[in-house]
Amino acid sequence: MLLSALFTFLAAHGVFAGRGAATTSTLCEAAAQYAAAETGVPLSILRAVTLAETGRTNRQNNRFTAWPWAVQSGNKGDWFADAPSAISYVNGLIEQGTRNIDVGCFQLNLHWHGKAFPNIETMFSPRENALYAAQFLQRLYTETGDWRQAVGHYHSRKAPRAQAYVSRLETLFETHLAASQPARHPPARKANPVPSRYGLVGARGPLINMGRTSRPVIGGLQ
Repeated sequence: MLLSALFTFLAAHGVFAGRGAATTSTLCEAAAQYAAAETGVPLSILRAVTLAETGRTNRQNNRFTAWPWAVQSGNKGDWFADAPSAISYVNGLIEQGTRNIDVGCFQLNLHWHGKAFPNIETMFSPRENALYAAQFLQRLYTETGDWRQAVGHYHSRKAPRAQAYVSRLETLFETHLAASQPARHPPARKANPVPSRYGLVGARGPLINMGRTSRPVIGGLQ
């Protein structure tokens, strides 16, 4: 618990950012792995969602990666170099009365989800941001009984926008993630399985028992 809290504090305050963009660009990926292990939500889905929400091309290695210090407000997206810069910008927006702000690896909306966090710093923490997003996806899956619908609803309740989002995830996964997708998820730290008509997603690993069909959950996403 102490190490986890220390990681959260350091990441939220941009301590890792000074080591270079290559290190910072792995924070959302690491956070997705952590959240998948904690909740049992398929890692492939979390990887694709964070990439869809904050992905950008890293000029140093020309890789398309998720970025933890991303902010969107008023259809305007910004990628900041470090956490303090992003946090300062968001605090400025709040002072102006703006609440429709998406922050962090999974672009959580301050208006709808901000009350779940004690402060903006915690909401920006890659691990806390990812864990909340995974738990939100769990609730949507419980509601819909289908991962495609759950992921679509993560973006929008309006069917056309939800379907377009799922299609975008499929494309991103096949283009940027499929080759590096781990064969299995890291072992879940908590026995917190999610009921599924295809088996269990949770402590026993990813969604691997596909029943009578081999059709993946979302295109190449499993």
